[in-house]
Amino acid sequence: MRKRDEIKEVFEAFITALEDFAPERLRGYTTEDVAGHFSHVGETKGREELIRALTWKGMKMNVSRRQIVNFVVHTEGERACQSAYEMVLMGYDNGSFLFPFEYGGKYVNTYIRTEEGWKISEIRYDLDWEKGNTYFAKDWKFLDYKVFAGHRPMISSEYDSPWAAIPVNDEELTEEEQIKEVMFRYSFGLDNCDWELHRASYTDEIVFYAGDKVMEAGARNLVNNFKNTSHKEPALEHAIRIVDIQVEGDEAVLKGYRIEPHRLGSKNLNRDTLNQNFYSARYTNKLKKIDGTWKMYEIRYQAGVFFEYALEKKHYVDEL
Repeated sequence: MRKRDEIKEVFEAFITALEDFAPERLRGYTTEDVAGHFSHVGETKGREELIRALTWKGMKMNVSRRQIVNFVVHTEGERACQSAYEMVLMGYDNGSFLFPFEYGGKYVNTYIRTEEGWKISEIRYDLDWEKGNTYFAKDWKFLDYKVFAGHRPMISSEYDSPWAAIPVNDEELTEEEQIKEVMFRYSFGLDNCDWELHRASYTDEIVFYAGDKVMEAGARNLVNNFKNTSHKEPALEHAIRIVDIQVEGDEAVLKGYRIEPHRLGSKNLNRDTLNQNFYSARYTNKLKKIDGTWKMYEIRYQAGVFFEYALEKKHYVDEL
C-alpha cells in the first residue's frame, strides 16, 4: 500500500473516533507528545490533553455524521503533511423534531512513521463556519465575524500547508490524483489567502465563468476579485466534492459540487432531509498539462442549491 493510502486510512480513523464520540481511540493514531492547535478548543500538549480537549462536553447526541473533502497528502521519507476539510453534522432527534448543529473547518496534520505505522504528531485546525444550535457547544470559541479568519488562525498556509511543508512529494500520483490536487490547491490557497499557492493552480489566461457570463478573464483580474471577496467574509471555505474527471492526452475536464451546508437558501435541514446531501454550486473546469504540470484554464461556476440522496454513509465523498 502506498504511504498516502495508509495516511488516508489513519485520518479516516481519526475522524471516525470523533464522529463516534470516542476520542480515547486517538491513542492509537497519535504520538505520545502530539501537539494540538485548535481555534475552537485551544492548545494541547500530549495525547491525554488532546483527548480531553476533543471530548464532547455537550448533551448526548443521537445524530452524528462527518465528511472529508479536499484531502491532500505529501510524503517525504518517514514524514508526511496532510490537509483536509471536514463537514460535520450532529444533533438530537427526539422522534418528532431534529435539533441540528453543523460546522466545518480545515485540518493540517503532521505525521511520522513509527514501528506501529503512521501516527499524527501535530494537528492544526481552524473552524470556518457554524450553523444551528451552537448552545450544544457553548464551551467552544466560536467565530468573531469582525476579524480575519474569525479568530487567530491556527493554520498559516505559507508555512504549514502540504505544498509548503513538503514541496516535492516522493510518491507518484495518477493523472486523476494530480488533477484533484490542482482543484484542492486552488481552494486551500484561496481560503487561506495564500495567493501564490492559489495562483499556481491556473494559467495566466484563465477565464472564470459565473453561469454563462465571464466574471473575470486573466489571472491578475481573478486574483484581485478573490482578494476583494476575502475582505467581505472572515473565513472562506471552498469544499469540493469531485464527481468526475475525464482525461484525454494533455487535456482534462473536472466536475465537482461545492459543499456549503450553511448556505442552503430556501432549503431546510430537518428529519425528512437528513439523508440528503446539499450543494450550493457546480464546477466544470478545463485543464491542460504544461511542462508536466496540470493547470486550469477555464472555470465554470454554476451557482444554485441542489441535493442528492446519500445512498451510503461515507467519510470520503469524492466519486474518484
